[in-house]
Amino acid sequence: MSEKPKKIAFCFLIYKKIFHEDLWYNYLKNIDPNKYSIYIHYKEQQPLKHFEQHKLKQTIDTCWGCLSIVQAQNLILKEAIKDSNNQHFIWLSDSCIPIKSFNYIYNYLDTQKSYYNICHDNQVFPRANKVLKYVERKNIKKANMASVINRKHALLFVNNDHQINTWFTGINNVDEIVYITLLFHNNLKQELVLTPNVAAGSVIFAQWADMKNYKVFKNSKKKNDYTYEYICPEELNYLVSSKSLFARKFVENCKGIENLLKIIKN
Repeated sequence: MSEKPKKIAFCFLIYKKIFHEDLWYNYLKNIDPNKYSIYIHYKEQQPLKHFEQHKLKQTIDTCWGCLSIVQAQNLILKEAIKDSNNQHFIWLSDSCIPIKSFNYIYNYLDTQKSYYNICHDNQVFPRANKVLKYVERKNIKKANMASVINRKHALLFVNNDHQINTWFTGINNVDEIVYITLLFHNNLKQELVLTPNVAAGSVIFAQWADMKNYKVFKNSKKKNDYTYEYICPEELNYLVSSKSLFARKFVENCKGIENLLKIIKN
């Protein structure tokens, strides 16, 4: 009997909808369903057009930047690891879009690695001072929550609920600190693919003003410095040509992404 193929798990944390659900549906509709899974944690119940059946049966009330976000992530992981073929878990928000083909991503991801865009150490303290009681200062890190983790690390996270709930309470934006700190604390840095706080080139693109290689396209229109209302063709091609696999912060009905799937075909 042949072994089933590995799966990549798309893990959405949303408020009530996936802004570009039609795009995601069309992205996946011709892909072998044995190669991917979808898990959705939602804050407010509203029926989804295509992916309603992928919602978690259990959810928790979350607040932005709170430990409840990590607890919601762990709820997804506890469900997702039940499928032994899930080898990577990709953290996505309601505003994310893919910018590489499924097959490219599937073949690119190394099951022995997790992928993080890690922040400057000077962004960690004094925010994380409380963690010093449990973890050496050199191992307390901050990274973008938008990341890709492998199965080994997912198991580490779900098996350390007590540590997570004890060590990381009362910290602002703690979702950026918990998982990456646990990985460094457990001496797993060699199993990480890290980018140094970059925009284009991070595993999941987001264009924060403090990031290296920050590039502005004047023809794009943004709600703020990092949220797209319209992305011009030049910038879209720039993103698709970058090393990033996904991109985030695209509002509902964002203009300019209508032909995205044709651009990333194959």
